[in-house]
Amino acid sequence: MAGMSVSLMVSFGLGWLLAAAPSQSERIVPCTPGTSDWSSAKEELAAFDARMEALPEDGEVEEARTAMRVLLGHRCFGIAREEEHREPLTVDAEHSVPALALKAWWRDGGKAYFASQLELGRAGAQTVVIPPDLRDVLSRESSPRHRLASLLCPLKAGACGAETEAWRARAEKAFRRENRRPGTFDEDAPPPPDCMKEARKQPSRLRYKAWRGCLALEPKARQVQSVLPLGRIRVPMDGWLVIRGRRGHYNFCDQLDAYHLATGTTYRSNSCSNLALKSDGKVDAAGTDAARQSGVKVGRVSLERIRELMWMLLLEPEVEDGVQVEAVRIPVPKGLRVEWPVTDEGSGGGISGGAFGGSSAQTTLSWNWFPPGGAELVSGQFTFPYSWAPGEDHANVLMTEAEATFQEGCPALPVPVRELDFTREPGVNKLDAPEGVSRVQDARVDALLTWKPPPGCVPGKDGG
Repeated sequence: MAGMSVSLMVSFGLGWLLAAAPSQSERIVPCTPGTSDWSSAKEELAAFDARMEALPEDGEVEEARTAMRVLLGHRCFGIAREEEHREPLTVDAEHSVPALALKAWWRDGGKAYFASQLELGRAGAQTVVIPPDLRDVLSRESSPRHRLASLLCPLKAGACGAETEAWRARAEKAFRRENRRPGTFDEDAPPPPDCMKEARKQPSRLRYKAWRGCLALEPKARQVQSVLPLGRIRVPMDGWLVIRGRRGHYNFCDQLDAYHLATGTTYRSNSCSNLALKSDGKVDAAGTDAARQSGVKVGRVSLERIRELMWMLLLEPEVEDGVQVEAVRIPVPKGLRVEWPVTDEGSGGGISGGAFGGSSAQTTLSWNWFPPGGAELVSGQFTFPYSWAPGEDHANVLMTEAEATFQEGCPALPVPVRELDFTREPGVNKLDAPEGVSRVQDARVDALLTWKPPPGCVPGKDGG
């Protein structure tokens, strides 16, 4: 269901053709409160709201789609009908919106959006509502072949995955711009456009549509953010998480960590050094290697912290950017008449773009999760020690927290030999490692495979 998130608001372009002022029949205007049309629209909205309240999270949405189509056909929801240019409540021509996503959309602002249409005909100051986006759903029913299928909860989750809800709340709070770490977002982003200024460039009959179109294209106006998909996944309780890669730049460690999710057992093998530079500024590989200090540490980390890190690494590829999660209310500028042209004038393409950043202080770490029972491994990469991708950056924070709980001691399990044989190191910038890091990383694996426990320690028997 990737890429499902879409808004009921159509993407607009600015730049409509000039034409003569339309008659009343050539434009759609809101219903006047108190009229018979307005009263019947209010009754139909109340009936649809009751239908949505009764819809189970794992229910069928076909009847709701039909009811939505009827609601949009009412004269008083004419402007909403024009703004909705897809088949109602569909992801695309072949896929319906899951009930869980539909209920969340209605609760978080869809209902407010329709209710606002009945207020636009009142005299005096007016406020428009931009509805939230439909959210992606990750569940056992909707994603049976997903790479995380073994952990997915059903749509009607009950207690399944409930223990991860606090992790979800923490992650989505960390994703918000105001909580992002310095250097992980564009602090000098340009200000949003003056949508009313853009609207004044159009003939009067098109200004409201132009204004609304500008708002629909402007993320800041819609208060978008990064979010996780709806639905829950169970806590990854067992198996090995192996993280490999170089950490640092001028001062660095080539490192391999193995964490057991059921016991907290931790094996850490690293080789640390400082970049030695030649007179021309290039890296002296021999000098850098000569200064290396290598070693192995064993012990354990907090189960809560390492499992939360594993959970975030698994979900990081599912993080959606630019999602409006609740209704946004915006006052209609003074002097702007609420009306919509009946013709297709003004429809156009959207705007897309993005910003990317990087630094020589950043490196790439690989991770592999080996579930118990020989199940297929799940793997990925993330940027260290910070990232513009909110999910990756939160994973860095969680990894730091997990590592801070490390306590040396006799391990509860022996070295995961089979798992380590399947891992591969990520690359390193050629400027920093002209000869690559394969040899160094292989040595980190060898160091773990040849590690000998201290006297009195028998891993797997009396460890921990």
